[in-house]
Amino acid sequence: MGWTCGILHGMPTLTTLPSGLRILVEELPHTYSIAIGAFIGAGARHESDPHAGAAHFIEHMLFKGTERYSTARLISQAVEGVGGYLNASTSYESTVYYAKVATIHFDRALDVLAEMVQRPRFDLQELEKERRVIIEEIRGIQDSPGDWVHELVQEQTWHGSALGRDIAGSVATVGDLQRNDLTAFFQQHYHRKNMVISVAGNVRNDEVVAAVAQAFADLPAGPAYAAPTTPTPAPGPQVRLYSRETEQGNFCLGMPGLSFNDPDRRPLQVLDSILGGGMSSRLFQTLREEHGLAYSVGSYHSELSDVGGWVIYASVEPDALRDAVTLAQDTLRDLAEHGPSADELLLVKEQVKGGIMLSLEDTWAVASRNGHNQLRYGYVVPVEQVVAEVEAVQAADVMRVARRLIRRDAMHLAVIGPYNEEDRSELEHLLREA
Repeated sequence: MGWTCGILHGMPTLTTLPSGLRILVEELPHTYSIAIGAFIGAGARHESDPHAGAAHFIEHMLFKGTERYSTARLISQAVEGVGGYLNASTSYESTVYYAKVATIHFDRALDVLAEMVQRPRFDLQELEKERRVIIEEIRGIQDSPGDWVHELVQEQTWHGSALGRDIAGSVATVGDLQRNDLTAFFQQHYHRKNMVISVAGNVRNDEVVAAVAQAFADLPAGPAYAAPTTPTPAPGPQVRLYSRETEQGNFCLGMPGLSFNDPDRRPLQVLDSILGGGMSSRLFQTLREEHGLAYSVGSYHSELSDVGGWVIYASVEPDALRDAVTLAQDTLRDLAEHGPSADELLLVKEQVKGGIMLSLEDTWAVASRNGHNQLRYGYVVPVEQVVAEVEAVQAADVMRVARRLIRRDAMHLAVIGPYNEEDRSELEHLLREA
Protein backbone atom coordinates (compact mmCIF):
# COMPACT_ATOMS: atom_id res chain seq x y z
CA MET A 1 0.00 0.00 0.00
CA GLY A 2 3.05 2.27 -0.14
CA TRP A 3 3.47 2.61 3.64
CA THR A 4 6.76 2.09 5.46
CA CYS A 5 6.68 0.51 8.91
CA GLY A 6 9.23 -0.28 11.57
CA ILE A 7 8.39 -2.40 14.63
CA LEU A 8 10.52 -3.09 17.68
CA HIS A 9 9.47 -5.05 20.77
CA GLY A 10 8.12 -2.66 23.40
CA MET A 11 8.20 0.22 20.96
CA PRO A 12 5.49 2.10 19.07
CA THR A 13 4.91 1.20 15.45
CA LEU A 14 5.72 3.99 13.01
CA THR A 15 3.75 4.23 9.79
CA THR A 16 4.61 6.93 7.26
CA LEU A 17 1.83 7.49 4.78
CA PRO A 18 2.63 8.32 1.13
CA SER A 19 1.56 11.89 1.93
CA GLY A 20 4.35 12.18 4.51
CA LEU A 21 2.10 12.11 7.59
CA ARG A 22 3.67 10.03 10.35
CA ILE A 23 1.51 7.87 12.61
CA LEU A 24 2.82 6.30 15.83
CA VAL A 25 0.80 3.62 17.59
CA GLU A 26 1.73 1.95 20.86
CA GLU A 27 -0.55 -0.93 21.75
CA LEU A 28 -1.21 -1.10 25.50
CA PRO A 29 -3.79 -3.88 25.82
CA HIS A 30 -3.85 -3.73 29.64
CA THR A 31 -5.40 -0.24 29.63
CA TYR A 32 -9.01 0.95 29.35
CA SER A 33 -8.25 4.25 27.65
CA ILE A 34 -6.74 5.62 24.50
CA ALA A 35 -4.84 8.86 24.05
CA ILE A 36 -4.28 10.60 20.75
CA GLY A 37 -2.19 13.66 20.02
CA ALA A 38 -1.51 15.80 16.97
CA PHE A 39 2.06 17.13 17.24
CA ILE A 40 2.92 20.09 15.02
CA GLY A 41 6.51 21.21 14.58
CA ALA A 42 5.77 24.90 15.00
CA GLY A 43 5.84 27.17 18.02
CA ALA A 44 6.73 30.60 19.29
CA ARG A 45 10.24 30.70 17.84
CA HIS A 46 8.83 30.31 14.32
CA GLU A 47 7.05 33.67 14.57
CA SER A 48 8.30 37.06 13.43
CA ASP A 49 8.61 39.75 16.09
CA PRO A 50 5.44 41.64 15.04
CA HIS A 51 3.48 38.37 15.10
CA ALA A 52 4.68 37.19 18.52
CA GLY A 53 1.98 35.05 20.11
CA ALA A 54 0.50 33.79 16.83
CA ALA A 55 1.17 30.09 17.52
CA HIS A 56 -0.45 30.33 20.95
CA PHE A 57 -3.36 32.37 19.58
CA ILE A 58 -3.99 29.69 16.94
CA GLU A 59 -3.98 27.03 19.65
CA HIS A 60 -6.82 28.89 21.35
CA MET A 61 -8.74 29.45 18.11
CA LEU A 62 -8.78 25.78 17.17
CA PHE A 63 -11.06 25.19 20.17
CA LYS A 64 -13.50 27.89 19.01
CA GLY A 65 -15.20 26.11 16.15
CA THR A 66 -14.65 24.00 13.04
CA GLU A 67 -16.73 23.29 9.97
CA ARG A 68 -18.67 20.47 11.64
CA TYR A 69 -18.25 21.45 15.31
CA SER A 70 -19.27 25.05 14.85
CA THR A 71 -18.88 26.25 18.45
CA ALA A 72 -16.47 25.80 21.34
CA ARG A 73 -19.22 24.13 23.32
CA LEU A 74 -19.82 21.48 20.66
CA ILE A 75 -16.10 20.70 20.54
CA SER A 76 -15.75 20.32 24.29
CA GLN A 77 -19.01 18.39 24.69
CA ALA A 78 -17.97 15.88 22.04
CA VAL A 79 -15.08 14.70 24.23
CA GLU A 80 -15.99 15.75 27.77
CA GLY A 81 -19.52 14.44 27.26
CA VAL A 82 -18.16 10.88 27.17
CA GLY A 83 -15.90 11.37 30.20
CA GLY A 84 -12.76 12.26 28.29
CA TYR A 85 -10.61 15.36 28.22
CA LEU A 86 -9.32 17.59 25.46
CA ASN A 87 -6.43 20.02 25.75
CA ALA A 88 -3.48 21.63 23.98
CA SER A 89 -0.17 23.34 24.66
CA THR A 90 2.20 25.64 22.82
CA SER A 91 5.96 25.73 23.34
CA TYR A 92 8.83 27.38 21.51
CA GLU A 93 9.19 24.62 18.92
CA SER A 94 5.91 22.70 18.88
CA THR A 95 2.17 22.83 19.40
CA VAL A 96 0.24 19.79 20.60
CA TYR A 97 -3.49 19.01 20.61
CA TYR A 98 -4.56 15.91 22.48
CA ALA A 99 -7.48 13.93 23.81
CA LYS A 100 -7.86 11.00 26.14
CA VAL A 101 -11.03 8.89 26.20
CA ALA A 102 -12.24 5.43 27.00
CA THR A 103 -11.25 3.03 24.24
CA ILE A 104 -14.83 2.74 22.95
CA HIS A 105 -14.82 6.48 22.15
CA PHE A 106 -11.66 6.57 20.07
CA ASP A 107 -13.49 7.37 16.83
CA ARG A 108 -15.09 10.43 18.40
CA ALA A 109 -11.83 11.81 19.81
CA LEU A 110 -10.09 11.24 16.48
CA ASP A 111 -12.84 13.02 14.59
CA VAL A 112 -12.70 16.06 16.87
CA LEU A 113 -8.91 16.41 16.66
CA ALA A 114 -8.91 15.92 12.90
CA GLU A 115 -11.53 18.64 12.51
CA MET A 116 -9.62 21.03 14.75
CA VAL A 117 -6.28 20.82 12.96
CA GLN A 118 -7.71 20.70 9.43
CA ARG A 119 -10.86 22.84 9.35
CA PRO A 120 -10.88 25.59 12.00
CA ARG A 121 -13.21 28.51 11.30
CA PHE A 122 -11.17 31.41 12.70
CA ASP A 123 -14.48 33.19 13.21
CA LEU A 124 -13.90 36.94 13.59
CA GLN A 125 -16.27 37.36 16.51
CA GLU A 126 -14.67 34.45 18.39
CA LEU A 127 -11.23 35.80 17.52
CA GLU A 128 -11.94 39.12 19.21
CA LYS A 129 -13.29 37.40 22.31
CA GLU A 130 -10.26 35.12 22.51
CA ARG A 131 -7.92 38.07 22.03
CA ARG A 132 -9.24 39.51 25.30
CA VAL A 133 -8.89 36.14 27.02
CA ILE A 134 -5.23 35.80 25.97
CA ILE A 135 -4.40 39.34 27.03
CA GLU A 136 -5.88 38.57 30.44
CA GLU A 137 -3.82 35.37 30.51
CA ILE A 138 -0.66 37.42 29.93
CA ARG A 139 -1.64 39.92 32.60
CA GLY A 140 -2.49 37.08 34.96
CA ILE A 141 1.10 35.79 34.78
CA GLN A 142 2.36 39.28 35.61
CA ASP A 143 0.09 39.30 38.67
CA SER A 144 1.85 36.18 39.96
CA PRO A 145 5.47 37.07 40.82
CA GLY A 146 6.44 33.46 41.43
CA ASP A 147 5.47 32.64 37.83
CA TRP A 148 6.47 35.89 36.17
CA VAL A 149 10.06 35.73 37.39
CA HIS A 150 10.60 32.65 35.20
CA GLU A 151 9.45 34.63 32.16
CA LEU A 152 11.83 37.45 33.08
CA VAL A 153 14.91 35.26 33.29
CA GLN A 154 14.02 33.70 29.93
CA GLU A 155 13.63 37.16 28.38
CA GLN A 156 16.91 38.35 29.82
CA THR A 157 18.96 35.28 28.88
CA TRP A 158 17.76 35.32 25.26
CA HIS A 159 17.16 39.04 24.82
CA GLY A 160 16.83 40.02 21.17
CA SER A 161 15.69 36.62 19.89
CA ALA A 162 12.41 34.74 19.64
CA LEU A 163 13.39 32.76 22.76
CA GLY A 164 13.45 36.01 24.69
CA ARG A 165 9.72 36.52 24.15
CA ASP A 166 6.83 35.14 26.14
CA ILE A 167 5.31 32.20 24.26
CA ALA A 168 1.93 33.92 24.53
CA GLY A 169 3.33 37.12 23.04
CA SER A 170 2.82 40.54 24.60
CA VAL A 171 -0.28 42.61 25.20
CA ALA A 172 0.80 44.79 22.26
CA THR A 173 1.49 42.03 19.73
CA VAL A 174 -1.61 40.01 20.63
CA GLY A 175 -3.63 43.19 20.36
CA ASP A 176 -2.33 43.75 16.82
CA LEU A 177 -2.64 40.22 15.40
CA GLN A 178 -5.20 39.98 12.61
CA ARG A 179 -7.11 37.03 11.23
CA ASN A 180 -4.94 36.86 8.11
CA ASP A 181 -1.80 36.74 10.30
CA LEU A 182 -3.14 33.67 12.05
CA THR A 183 -4.38 31.90 8.93
CA ALA A 184 -1.04 32.54 7.19
CA PHE A 185 0.90 30.97 10.08
CA PHE A 186 -1.59 28.09 10.19
CA GLN A 187 -1.25 27.36 6.47
CA GLN A 188 2.54 27.55 6.64
CA HIS A 189 2.94 25.05 9.48
CA TYR A 190 -0.12 22.81 9.81
CA HIS A 191 0.58 20.29 7.09
CA ARG A 192 1.43 16.62 6.53
CA LYS A 193 5.20 16.66 6.76
CA ASN A 194 5.21 18.90 9.82
CA MET A 195 2.82 16.75 11.84
CA VAL A 196 2.95 13.53 13.83
CA ILE A 197 -0.14 11.70 15.06
CA SER A 198 0.66 9.65 18.16
CA VAL A 199 -1.75 7.13 19.68
CA ALA A 200 -1.36 4.91 22.73
CA GLY A 201 -3.84 2.62 24.43
CA ASN A 202 -5.95 -0.49 24.08
CA VAL A 203 -6.04 -0.48 20.27
CA ARG A 204 -4.74 -2.37 17.25
CA ASN A 205 -2.17 -0.70 15.06
CA ASP A 206 -3.70 -1.54 11.68
CA GLU A 207 -7.13 -0.27 12.71
CA VAL A 208 -5.71 3.00 14.06
CA VAL A 209 -3.57 3.63 10.99
CA ALA A 210 -6.54 3.15 8.66
CA ALA A 211 -8.75 5.43 10.75
CA VAL A 212 -6.10 8.17 11.07
CA ALA A 213 -5.26 8.04 7.36
CA GLN A 214 -8.90 8.62 6.53
CA ALA A 215 -9.53 11.26 9.19
CA PHE A 216 -6.49 13.37 8.18
CA ALA A 217 -6.81 12.91 4.43
CA ASP A 218 -7.42 16.64 3.88
CA LEU A 219 -4.11 17.82 5.34
CA PRO A 220 -2.30 19.99 2.76
CA ALA A 221 1.21 19.28 1.52
CA GLY A 222 2.66 22.51 2.92
CA PRO A 223 5.87 24.43 2.13
CA ALA A 224 9.44 23.31 2.76
CA TYR A 225 10.67 23.58 6.35
CA ALA A 226 12.92 26.51 7.24
CA ALA A 227 14.88 26.08 10.47
CA PRO A 228 14.94 29.12 12.76
CA THR A 229 18.21 30.96 13.31
CA THR A 230 20.19 29.78 16.33
CA PRO A 231 20.11 32.58 18.93
CA THR A 232 23.08 33.90 20.85
CA PRO A 233 22.52 34.24 24.60
CA ALA A 234 22.91 37.69 26.08
CA PRO A 235 26.23 38.27 27.88
CA GLY A 236 26.27 38.11 31.63
CA PRO A 237 26.35 38.59 34.48
CA GLN A 238 23.19 40.69 34.49
CA VAL A 239 20.45 41.46 37.00
CA ARG A 240 16.87 42.29 36.09
CA LEU A 241 14.90 43.58 39.06
CA TYR A 242 11.22 44.49 39.25
CA SER A 243 10.35 46.37 42.40
CA ARG A 244 7.01 45.23 43.77
CA GLU A 245 5.53 45.12 47.26
CA THR A 246 5.31 41.36 47.69
CA GLU A 247 5.40 39.11 50.74
CA GLN A 248 8.31 37.15 49.28
CA GLY A 249 11.39 37.79 47.22
CA ASN A 250 11.21 35.69 44.06
CA PHE A 251 14.32 34.97 42.04
CA CYS A 252 15.53 32.89 39.13
CA LEU A 253 19.23 32.39 38.46
CA GLY A 254 19.49 31.27 34.85
CA MET A 255 22.13 30.37 32.30
CA PRO A 256 22.24 28.76 28.85
CA GLY A 257 21.92 24.97 28.93
CA LEU A 258 22.14 22.24 26.32
CA SER A 259 20.13 21.21 23.27
CA PHE A 260 18.32 17.88 23.11
CA ASN A 261 20.94 16.75 20.56
CA ASP A 262 23.90 17.46 22.83
CA PRO A 263 25.83 14.34 23.95
CA ASP A 264 26.05 15.80 27.46
CA ARG A 265 22.27 15.96 27.96
CA ARG A 266 22.19 12.90 30.26
CA PRO A 267 24.94 14.20 32.57
CA LEU A 268 23.03 17.49 32.72
CA GLN A 269 19.86 15.59 33.62
CA VAL A 270 21.72 13.98 36.51
CA LEU A 271 23.40 17.26 37.48
CA ASP A 272 20.07 19.08 37.55
CA SER A 273 18.54 16.39 39.77
CA ILE A 274 21.48 16.62 42.17
CA LEU A 275 21.12 20.38 42.30
CA GLY A 276 17.36 20.90 42.56
CA GLY A 277 15.40 17.73 41.83
CA GLY A 278 13.27 17.22 44.91
CA MET A 279 13.57 17.23 48.68
CA SER A 280 16.87 15.33 48.71
CA SER A 281 18.55 17.80 46.33
CA ARG A 282 21.38 20.07 47.42
CA LEU A 283 19.40 23.27 46.98
CA PHE A 284 16.45 22.00 49.01
CA GLN A 285 18.65 20.66 51.77
CA THR A 286 20.81 23.78 51.92
CA LEU A 287 18.32 26.62 51.49
CA ARG A 288 15.32 25.08 53.22
CA GLU A 289 16.41 22.37 55.64
CA GLU A 290 19.73 23.79 56.87
CA HIS A 291 19.07 27.55 56.70
CA GLY A 292 15.26 27.83 56.59
CA LEU A 293 15.41 30.50 53.90
CA ALA A 294 12.85 29.17 51.41
CA TYR A 295 9.71 27.12 51.12
CA SER A 296 9.83 26.76 47.33
CA VAL A 297 13.25 26.02 45.82
CA GLY A 298 14.50 23.90 42.95
CA SER A 299 15.96 23.85 39.46
CA TYR A 300 15.02 22.73 35.96
CA HIS A 301 16.52 22.55 32.48
CA SER A 302 14.82 22.98 29.13
CA GLU A 303 16.07 21.57 25.84
CA LEU A 304 15.45 22.82 22.30
CA SER A 305 16.88 21.69 18.98
CA ASP A 306 19.95 23.94 19.12
CA VAL A 307 20.11 25.55 22.58
CA GLY A 308 18.78 25.08 26.08
CA GLY A 309 18.33 26.75 29.43
CA TRP A 310 19.11 25.92 33.05
CA VAL A 311 17.38 27.75 35.91
CA ILE A 312 17.58 27.79 39.72
CA TYR A 313 14.56 29.32 41.44
CA ALA A 314 13.35 30.11 44.94
CA SER A 315 10.85 32.22 46.86
CA VAL A 316 12.29 33.58 50.11
CA GLU A 317 11.68 36.09 52.86
CA PRO A 318 12.61 39.48 51.36
CA ASP A 319 15.53 39.99 53.74
CA ALA A 320 16.93 36.55 52.88
CA LEU A 321 17.37 37.18 49.15
CA ARG A 322 21.10 37.94 49.19
CA ASP A 323 21.87 34.95 51.42
CA ALA A 324 19.76 32.66 49.23
CA VAL A 325 21.47 33.80 46.01
CA THR A 326 24.88 33.42 47.65
CA LEU A 327 24.10 29.91 48.84
CA ALA A 328 22.80 28.96 45.40
CA GLN A 329 26.04 30.18 43.83
CA ASP A 330 28.10 28.33 46.44
CA THR A 331 26.17 25.15 45.70
CA LEU A 332 26.85 25.51 41.97
CA ARG A 333 30.53 26.21 42.56
CA ASP A 334 30.92 23.20 44.85
CA LEU A 335 29.40 20.89 42.25
CA ALA A 336 31.69 22.23 39.55
CA GLU A 337 34.81 21.94 41.73
CA HIS A 338 34.17 18.68 43.56
CA GLY A 339 31.33 16.91 41.79
CA PRO A 340 28.87 14.58 43.51
CA SER A 341 29.77 11.93 46.05
CA ALA A 342 29.51 8.29 45.01
CA ASP A 343 26.43 7.76 47.19
CA GLU A 344 24.80 10.94 45.91
CA LEU A 345 25.40 9.97 42.29
CA LEU A 346 23.96 6.49 42.81
CA LEU A 347 20.88 7.88 44.58
CA VAL A 348 20.17 10.48 41.91
CA LYS A 349 20.62 8.06 39.02
CA GLU A 350 18.08 5.74 40.59
CA GLN A 351 15.78 8.73 41.12
CA VAL A 352 16.05 9.77 37.46
CA LYS A 353 15.54 6.25 36.16
CA GLY A 354 12.59 5.64 38.46
CA GLY A 355 10.99 8.91 37.39
CA ILE A 356 11.31 7.92 33.73
CA MET A 357 9.65 4.58 34.30
CA LEU A 358 6.85 5.93 36.51
CA SER A 359 6.05 8.65 33.99
CA LEU A 360 5.00 6.06 31.42
CA GLU A 361 2.10 4.47 33.30
CA ASP A 362 -0.50 6.74 31.65
CA THR A 363 -1.64 6.37 28.03
CA TRP A 364 -1.25 10.07 27.33
CA ALA A 365 2.23 10.10 28.86
CA VAL A 366 3.23 7.31 26.47
CA ALA A 367 1.65 8.98 23.43
CA SER A 368 3.21 12.31 24.40
CA ARG A 369 6.70 10.88 24.80
CA ASN A 370 6.46 9.08 21.48
CA GLY A 371 5.13 12.11 19.59
CA HIS A 372 7.70 14.52 20.98
CA ASN A 373 10.54 12.07 20.30
CA GLN A 374 9.44 11.66 16.70
CA LEU A 375 9.32 15.42 16.18
CA ARG A 376 12.68 15.93 17.87
CA TYR A 377 14.82 13.08 16.60
CA GLY A 378 12.89 11.55 13.72
CA TYR A 379 12.48 8.36 15.78
CA VAL A 380 11.42 7.26 19.25
CA VAL A 381 14.33 6.72 21.62
CA PRO A 382 13.84 3.40 23.46
CA VAL A 383 13.26 3.83 27.18
CA GLU A 384 15.93 1.18 27.78
CA GLN A 385 18.45 3.34 25.92
CA VAL A 386 17.63 6.39 28.04
CA VAL A 387 17.97 4.35 31.23
CA ALA A 388 21.30 2.92 30.05
CA GLU A 389 22.61 6.41 29.20
CA VAL A 390 21.65 7.69 32.65
CA GLU A 391 23.25 4.65 34.27
CA ALA A 392 26.49 5.32 32.36
CA VAL A 393 26.89 8.84 33.79
CA GLN A 394 29.95 9.13 36.01
CA ALA A 395 31.00 11.78 38.52
CA ALA A 396 33.57 13.10 36.03
CA ASP A 397 30.78 13.64 33.49
CA VAL A 398 28.76 15.65 36.00
CA MET A 399 31.76 17.82 36.87
CA ARG A 400 32.60 18.37 33.19
CA VAL A 401 29.08 19.57 32.38
CA ALA A 402 28.95 21.71 35.53
CA ARG A 403 32.20 23.44 34.54
CA ARG A 404 30.95 23.82 30.98
CA LEU A 405 27.74 25.59 32.02
CA ILE A 406 28.46 27.34 35.31
CA ARG A 407 30.25 30.47 34.14
CA ARG A 408 30.08 33.98 35.57
CA ASP A 409 29.74 35.54 32.11
CA ALA A 410 26.66 33.39 31.37
CA MET A 411 24.61 34.06 34.50
CA HIS A 412 21.39 36.06 34.61
CA LEU A 413 19.45 36.89 37.73
CA ALA A 414 15.79 37.93 37.62
CA VAL A 415 14.20 39.23 40.83
CA ILE A 416 10.72 40.41 41.78
CA GLY A 417 10.12 41.81 45.23
CA PRO A 418 10.29 44.84 47.55
CA TYR A 419 13.75 45.97 46.43
CA ASN A 420 15.41 49.12 45.09
CA GLU A 421 18.40 50.24 43.03
CA GLU A 422 20.76 49.72 45.96
CA ASP A 423 19.63 46.10 46.15
CA ARG A 424 20.20 45.73 42.43
CA SER A 425 23.75 46.98 42.75
CA GLU A 426 24.49 44.56 45.58
CA LEU A 427 23.09 41.65 43.55
CA GLU A 428 25.16 42.63 40.52
CA HIS A 429 28.22 42.65 42.76
CA LEU A 430 27.32 39.14 44.00
CA LEU A 431 27.17 37.83 40.44
CA ARG A 432 30.40 39.49 39.37
CA GLU A 433 32.26 38.08 42.38
CA ALA A 434 30.84 34.55 42.06
